[in-house]
Amino acid sequence: MAYVTDERLKGYLDTNQLHREQMCLSILALDKRFTNVRPRHPRGGPDGGRDIEAQFRATELAYGAVGFVNQAADIEEKKRTARAKFADDLKSAWTAVPRPSVFIFLTNVNFTVGEKSDLVALAKTKGFSFCEILDRERLRVALDSADGFAARFQYLGISMSEAEQASFFAKWGDEIQSVIATGFQEVHSTLSQLLFLQEATQPISGVHVQFKLDREYDASEIGHFRAFCYIWLREPKLNICSLLFGSTDKSDRFRTDIEEKVDESAGIAHGVASGQWKLGWKSLADIEVSAQTSQEEEDEQFDEYVQIGCSSAVGRKIVERVVVSYSTDSFIRYEPVLSLMDFDESMIMPVLSRSLADKVERIRIISNGYLLADLDKTDFRIDDVAFAFELDSSFSASELADPWVRIRPSKLASSFSLHFSGNVPARMFKSKNLSWE
Repeated sequence: MAYVTDERLKGYLDTNQLHREQMCLSILALDKRFTNVRPRHPRGGPDGGRDIEAQFRATELAYGAVGFVNQAADIEEKKRTARAKFADDLKSAWTAVPRPSVFIFLTNVNFTVGEKSDLVALAKTKGFSFCEILDRERLRVALDSADGFAARFQYLGISMSEAEQASFFAKWGDEIQSVIATGFQEVHSTLSQLLFLQEATQPISGVHVQFKLDREYDASEIGHFRAFCYIWLREPKLNICSLLFGSTDKSDRFRTDIEEKVDESAGIAHGVASGQWKLGWKSLADIEVSAQTSQEEEDEQFDEYVQIGCSSAVGRKIVERVVVSYSTDSFIRYEPVLSLMDFDESMIMPVLSRSLADKVERIRIISNGYLLADLDKTDFRIDDVAFAFELDSSFSASELADPWVRIRPSKLASSFSLHFSGNVPARMFKSKNLSWE
C-alpha cells in the first residue's frame, strides 16, 4: 500500500491543482501543531504563492505553499523545479501583509536531508522563525496513517485494505458511533421541541397534578385528606393571574348548586369533592380606593379567588395516588381558555394536609398529553410553617387539626417553575396516521 500511495502522489493529480491544494490542506490539518487551517482561495485561483493559511502553536501566523510537479521523479530536473517554486513562494510569503513567521512547503518531490536543510536555512535567512518541508515521503506517511485514510481515498482513490480498516476502526470506531448517536439524539430533541411548541399553542383540556403515594393504602388509612395546588401565571392571561384547584373528602363540600347539604361521612372511602378557583386580574383603575378605605379592605379587592367549578365523585377503597385537576374540558367551548404555552415560566406549589404529604413519593404534572414535570422524593421538601389558606372556611376545626403544609423544591426556591425552553415536556402519546383504502 505504501508503494501505491507513493506512485499516486507522483502523478495522479497532474493538472488538478485544486485537489492538490485541498489534499495538502487536509494533511496539514492532521498535524496538531497547526490550528485554524484554511485555504486562501477555496476554489483555486491566484493566491500570491500562499495556498494555505494557519496558526502555528496557536500564536504564530503560518503560510503554506503547494509545489507539486507533473510526473514527479527524484531527479535533478524535478528537484530544480520544486526548489524554484519554493524560492518564489517564500519571497511572496515574506512580502505578504500581515507577514507570517512560519513557512511550510508541501511537494511531491523527495528531497534528501541535506537538501531540505538548505531550503530551511534559506527561509531563516529571509527572516522566518520556522520552516518545514513536507516532501513526498512525509505526505505518504501521513496519508497511510489511520488519520489520513479518508484524505487518501478522497484525493488519490486508494481504498483501505482489511488491515487498514481494522486500524482505522480501532482508533475512530467509538468516536464515529458517538457522533452518529449524538447527531440522531440532537435531531430527535430538536424535532420534539418543535412539535411541542406547535402543539402548546392549542387550548388545554386540563392540568392534572398526580401525587403518587409511597405504597398502596387502604381508604381507612387515608381518612380525611386535602390536596390542592396553586399555579401562578407569569403574566395575566384571559384575565387570570392564578389558579387554585384540588380535592378533599365529603363529595358535596364545594357544590354551589345544593342549598341544603346533608352531613356526609368523612374520609376518602365515602366520596371525593373537587373544586377550582381563579384569581382575576384587576388594574389599579378597577380598585375602588377612597379616604375611608382601610388597607385590609384594599388588599381584599386585590386577592380574591372566585370559584369557577366543582364536582363530586364516589369514594375509593384502595388509594395508590391522589390526582387534582384544573379542567376546561367541555362538549362546546363557550369562551376562550388558556393554552399550554400560557403556563411557560409559571410557578407551582402544592398544598396538602400533613398526613397526606408524608405519604407522597412522587409528583407528576400532566397537561394535553404532555408530562410537564416529574418530581421524585429527592426533588421536594415539606414546609410545615403555619399559614392561612384561602379555603380554611370550608373545613372544620377538627379537620384542620391535621395542618396544611406546602410542598416546596429541595433546592433554595419557594415554588416549582415550568420552563419549556430548558426542559422540553415529554409527549406521552403517538399520533395515528389515517390510511385511505
